[in-house]
Amino acid sequence: MSKVKSALVLILAWASIAAAAADVAIQNVHIHTSSAKQLPEPSTILIQQGRVVALGPDVVIPPNVEIIDGTGKVVTAGLVEPHSQIGIEEISAVDSTIDSRGGEHASGPAFDVQYAVNEASTLLQINLVEGVTHAVTAPAQGDDVFAGLGVGLVLSGDALIMRPKLALFGAVTARSAQNVGGSRAEVITHLRRTFRDLKTYRQQRAISGPSYTVAYGTHQERSYSKIDMDALALVREQGLPVVLHVDRANEIKQVLRLAAEHDLPVVIRGAAEGWKVASELAAARVPVIIDPMNNLPTGFDRLGARADNAALLDEAGVQVAFTVSDPHNARQLRQLAGNAVANGMDWSAALRAITSVPADIFGLSVGRIKVGEPATLVLWNGDPLEVTSWAEAVMVDGRWIDSKSRQTRLFERYRDLGAGKERGFTYQ
Repeated sequence: MSKVKSALVLILAWASIAAAAADVAIQNVHIHTSSAKQLPEPSTILIQQGRVVALGPDVVIPPNVEIIDGTGKVVTAGLVEPHSQIGIEEISAVDSTIDSRGGEHASGPAFDVQYAVNEASTLLQINLVEGVTHAVTAPAQGDDVFAGLGVGLVLSGDALIMRPKLALFGAVTARSAQNVGGSRAEVITHLRRTFRDLKTYRQQRAISGPSYTVAYGTHQERSYSKIDMDALALVREQGLPVVLHVDRANEIKQVLRLAAEHDLPVVIRGAAEGWKVASELAAARVPVIIDPMNNLPTGFDRLGARADNAALLDEAGVQVAFTVSDPHNARQLRQLAGNAVANGMDWSAALRAITSVPADIFGLSVGRIKVGEPATLVLWNGDPLEVTSWAEAVMVDGRWIDSKSRQTRLFERYRDLGAGKERGFTYQ
């Protein structure tokens, strides 16, 4: 049998040999590495022992390497979802399956979702088979300005958590204002007081050691325990990103001033009116995480929402990443990117917004195809930003992943009711 195989034949084989590191060359394919330099079309990608060995139009393929003819197909890096609850939410209507919320007395800076990440979550494979290989899993906003600490995940493999305590999440919105008196001004004041008092706390803790008693909470607002202050100190000492959900242009400007005052590595999530302050965001080198489809004025925080927000931000030089913010549908990332392109965003920038940019924001070494690095990629049967295309195969760290998911098993279970009754069904 020829070593050159069609992708359709290989998909069937990959399901049974997913555990083995790949020695494979994909020829005649359009490769988007997510770097500034574009490869000639078509090109070849050579993978040996699970790592990318060579890229380009004139790659020499060694013996005993499986060859895939990728004519008409596209290869990209695995997609990265920068804000989700993958692994900590299963069914939104069933409280016992939700670990993303800390509750009235548990939410705050120290709420850490890493301890609840479920390695058996069905949402991992559901999103993985459609090209999402990595995600940032974050706590849902509770009754505090700070939601807590998130983690970086790889959706395949023995160890899902790539990096615990990846970033601190919070919000400056009308909802978060309700918990500190009702005014957005008090949210900004709360943040300013917190980081001012944190500086004092860190200095006194260094002198007094772990027995230091927290004096924070003298203001008429929610006080923070020593555990919370230690979490905030960790964020500052490690230079972790502080991701704040902010939609209104005025509050975005206030957060930029706060970031400058305290030298905070801030990331703006939401940014419905980000286009109004795009030049300020670019000058401050503050990235944004947005949903390009969330473009309607559905509240007073977002009266200036518009469909070309992503295009205007990117044109101004802002780092733009896309999020679905729905653990069940992170796989819709590429649809968001396609809609951003339809509203004026550069195609390559839109692809980077779901691959390299979210990875860069959180300091994850993923989202690109690079020589010498583990191969994490998706083979698409057409333009990945078109809904009529789909992922034919997904590789994570040099291994093809099983193409089955809960949905495919449900399909097989009910396609033939007789056979399904005989063998039963498991959704895992």
